[in-house]
Amino acid sequence: MSTSLFDDLYRYNDWANGRIFRLCVGLTDAQLDEPRAMGLGTLRATLHHLLAAERIWWERWIGDPWRAFDIDPAGVSLDTIEGELTRIAELRRGLIDRERAAGWKRVVEYKDSKGKPHANLLDDLLLHVANHGVHHRAQALSYLKGFGRTVPAGLDYIFYRLARPTVAQDPAVADAMRGYGLEINSGPGFEVDWDPQRVSYYFAYHDWAIDRLMENSMRLDAEPLDRSIDIGPGSIRKTLLHLHDAERWWLRNWTSGTSSFERSPLETSLADLRQAWSRTAEQRNRFIADLTAEGSQRVVTVNANGALVNVRVVESLIQLCCHGTHHRAQLLNMLRQVGAPAGDLDLIVWFRSRQG
Repeated sequence: MSTSLFDDLYRYNDWANGRIFRLCVGLTDAQLDEPRAMGLGTLRATLHHLLAAERIWWERWIGDPWRAFDIDPAGVSLDTIEGELTRIAELRRGLIDRERAAGWKRVVEYKDSKGKPHANLLDDLLLHVANHGVHHRAQALSYLKGFGRTVPAGLDYIFYRLARPTVAQDPAVADAMRGYGLEINSGPGFEVDWDPQRVSYYFAYHDWAIDRLMENSMRLDAEPLDRSIDIGPGSIRKTLLHLHDAERWWLRNWTSGTSSFERSPLETSLADLRQAWSRTAEQRNRFIADLTAEGSQRVVTVNANGALVNVRVVESLIQLCCHGTHHRAQLLNMLRQVGAPAGDLDLIVWFRSRQG
């Protein structure tokens, strides 16, 4: 069976949200409300923000009257947040089905949290909300790590794909990954229909956001760039290098066959990195432009820390976009911690800027 990009992104969204809330079981109110320079300031506030965003966008999509964005998480239990997210997810699935025949091209007119009017295509807004969830779950995972709660390898899209596969893994590899704690083949998977326009659109946003972070980071000297920060790869420079290394790795796997993950030298300058990113992005965009529907379903085998894992090309493209959003969330918090401007990198900011 096959599915659209939006169906797939929201199945991933709901799967990842569920994993986050399972990691939260047993946390005390003191832990949930412990202040930290991350996300919305506390774990409860960050998860409440996820709900507030999904709920208010749902209301905007169906034309409910304007109301202020809910920013107060005080006293809201995680059970309430999770239950409401589940309710909104069910309603959203119905909306996606109803709007499918029109290609989600309905113009949605709404007012933002400041009362300013906007008009955007529903498909832009669907992509924004799915991407927004990736961003804030990255922050939630950082909180949970501080409480000794981790999920093996993380919540990357590719791990959702291992849990809901469309391609078989070698049984020994699957058993080894289960032993590591990964969820393997626990539910049905659906092949994602090739949607070159929306995939290219997602990557255009991805490159814009990375370039803004590069520009802000290049204003820093070596000390803040390499300052050890207990988030993600561990520093601003390491995180930017990791993002580019992932881009190069996937490109090699698509075009040259199974490749090991190669890490760039830690002394790489950001000027050199920015040039390398531009070259890699250009090659990746050419690959996408030439990709056919049949080619998008081709299975590639990647060497993931010694395990040979099978994944479809289209799935790895979605993984790369979501992976970028995850690490950009970490970079924004790193920049704030070193006192550097971070900016607003939400997808909705990008497509509003394109509207002029």
